[in-house]
Amino acid sequence: MKLREGVKGVYISVDVDCLDPEFAPGVSHIEPGGLSFRDVLNILHNLQADVVATDVVEFHPQRDTVDGMTAMVAAKLVRELTAKISKMKD
Repeated sequence: MKLREGVKGVYISVDVDCLDPEFAPGVSHIEPGGLSFRDVLNILHNLQADVVATDVVEFHPQRDTVDGMTAMVAAKLVRELTAKISKMKD
């Protein structure tokens, strides 16, 4: 995925509501038939742009009743996004 010419960097906001409840049940609004965690990782890994800032939103701890699975997914997304930002600084 390439950006238009002249775009210097992107802000990525990952709304965990986009994930199928199989991967992230602890969200504000579940999305049956949503993306898999691997789908989101593929999007992030194939993005050919400098990530200048990021956030992960819509995690709902009170609904994360499956052994903290959504918290773990959100943490992994933060790790991947942070790695993308740190690569930019190299």
